[in-house]
Amino acid sequence: MDAKKFGKKIKLARIELDLTQTSLAEQINAKQKSISRYENGISFPSLETLEKLSEVLKKPAGYFLEK
Repeated sequence: MDAKKFGKKIKLARIELDLTQTSLAEQINAKQKSISRYENGISFPSLETLEKLSEVLKKPAGYFLEK
């Protein structure tokens, strides 16, 4: 999985819902810095966090993982 592509999908889904990194982080009980790191392809979330992200961003987890 390409970290940059993964991050771009997170960012686009967040923007579609008009969420800031901070508001998304609050909804999944994470730090804004973590969201930034995901979006910039620096790190991947845990599976638990990915589930929370997919729920809040209204996308199946597989959407973020597919090529």
